[in-house]
Amino acid sequence: MKRSRWYAIRVAPGYQRMAAVDERLPESRRMESIIERNCRKDGFDIFMPSFYTELRHHRKILQKWFPFLVGYAFVNLPRLNFEELRRVDGVVCFLRGANYGPLEFPDGTIEALYFADHERRQAFLYEQHCRKENERHEQIQHLRGQLRKILPNGRKARVSMVEQAERTIDSLSPQIKERVQKSISGLNSLTADEEVVNLRKAV
Repeated sequence: MKRSRWYAIRVAPGYQRMAAVDERLPESRRMESIIERNCRKDGFDIFMPSFYTELRHHRKILQKWFPFLVGYAFVNLPRLNFEELRRVDGVVCFLRGANYGPLEFPDGTIEALYFADHERRQAFLYEQHCRKENERHEQIQHLRGQLRKILPNGRKARVSMVEQAERTIDSLSPQIKERVQKSISGLNSLTADEEVVNLRKAV
């Protein structure tokens, strides 16, 4: 089995941008850059440390991707086929060492970068999950608050909103009933708890 031999390449400007989405590729490659796609298409094993972040823009959450090392990536060349790699679109040159030849990086360095890349990606996924859960909880509380304002007051603490809706839904005006139905629909898309399912049936 051939050992790994990692070299740093200089990437042409603009080739570290995200490549166009290609639905034919596996899920793991949907977020790759142009240089990564070009290298993999030609059979080269490439690693470009990167990280993701979310930015708020006009009430929208945008997912942005950035390379750790702007202008550089690592390619594994166990066959030392430097000339073949130089012909890949987006590859400018190799990072050279003191002997003026391509500088080889030890496996330990690449493994440390892999670990940092993986750790940052997991942190991003966790932060994204927490944000989505907080937003979902806020939406649920907002919709339940709307229902409390619409439904008649005076229900006992032990009487659920479901029971209250079952008792009063038919007495509501068509306009109010429509608002209740919209709130229930929104709640049902956010949670699958038994109360929402029963309330939807009541409406």
